[in-house]
Amino acid sequence: MYQSVYLHDGTGDTGKGAKVTAANQLKVTTASAICQASLLGDAFAWNAVSADIDTTDCMILVCNKSETRYLVISSCIFEGDIVGQLDFKLAECSGLTLAGTAITGVCLNRALNKTAPASAFADETASPATSIIMTWAQSLPYAAVAGIMNTIDFNDSIILGLDDAFGIDTILEPAAGFEATVFGYFIDA
Repeated sequence: MYQSVYLHDGTGDTGKGAKVTAANQLKVTTASAICQASLLGDAFAWNAVSADIDTTDCMILVCNKSETRYLVISSCIFEGDIVGQLDFKLAECSGLTLAGTAITGVCLNRALNKTAPASAFADETASPATSIIMTWAQSLPYAAVAGIMNTIDFNDSIILGLDDAFGIDTILEPAAGFEATVFGYFIDA
């Protein structure tokens, strides 16, 4: 005789049937949050490539434009040819006219290929640098060798509401350029 297992979420939901494996074991998903978001077409990458960045400009800025969803910043990868500091910031962008080179978010699930409810710019000049969350000091060995990428895993800890943004500002002016990619995903607010 078979018995069904129903799981309730504690809010009065009538429950959902639990799945089992071929060996009749409870099927549990252990995928990361960004993997689960990618399966739904809600995970994106924003990539900024070399540009003529001036001192204190924002190399890349990603701003959440969704009224109903949070944008979770998972990680970023970057490189630059400067010896000096980069400031990682959070910014409030409501009422600002963001400028720079527009970046289209790439959906990480090519089967769904959704459009991100966000705006993003490379060489962005209008956002403030008031909420610096981290400063990265880059040394000469890293700046002198092109292609050395730095990765920062934020462990899904940066949560952006409507018109909130994440960006990377340069303190000094890069000689030739930079590259930066921001990975993030959307969840219901």
